[in-house]
Amino acid sequence: MVRRHLDVLGLAAVSALMFAPWPVGAQTADWRAAGGDLFGDHTLIERPADHGNEAVRLPELDPPFREAMRQAAARHNIDPKLLQALVLTESGFRPDAVSPAGAAGLTQLMPGTAHDLGVADRFDPTDNLLGGANYLAQQLTQFQDLRLALAAYNSGPARVARLGRVPRIPETEQYVATVIECFLALTAGRDVRSSRACSRPEGRP
Repeated sequence: MVRRHLDVLGLAAVSALMFAPWPVGAQTADWRAAGGDLFGDHTLIERPADHGNEAVRLPELDPPFREAMRQAAARHNIDPKLLQALVLTESGFRPDAVSPAGAAGLTQLMPGTAHDLGVADRFDPTDNLLGGANYLAQQLTQFQDLRLALAAYNSGPARVARLGRVPRIPETEQYVATVIECFLALTAGRDVRSSRACSRPEGRP
């Protein structure tokens, strides 16, 4: 009996709230001070510009030695972003880089390879980029496959030709994956400054 009495009181209270006159000020409350319009202010939405049939172009990035890379890539008919990805992975844009094996310069040319390519000074950025682009173009022409061409650049074309696949060498497998990741990142318009950043989502440390 007590419970039924409380239920009746509860219903009466709800009814009173539903039908009681609300203060006029409640209808004009400004919620923006609390973090924004509660229901969204559609008048503030900016509509995207109508570009019609205009092609969407990604912003032009400005890496070190950009013009030298562009000219070297154009001379040997390869994508400049692919050459840039290779340089990112090989030397991180350091023209004085030398590997423990003796590879040197932006594209990390070995002495014998540089001699065969006609590169007189492996530490000269322009000469080194021309040689590296030439050598990469040779691998692309021979193997007709980007992964195999990159593996050949890293571990030698004779080995890749003999195996017919990317050698199961951790360094080579990682090298191929990193160059491709950098190439995709650059193609997507990301401004990557190191090969480690190529596989990271934007905004992540």
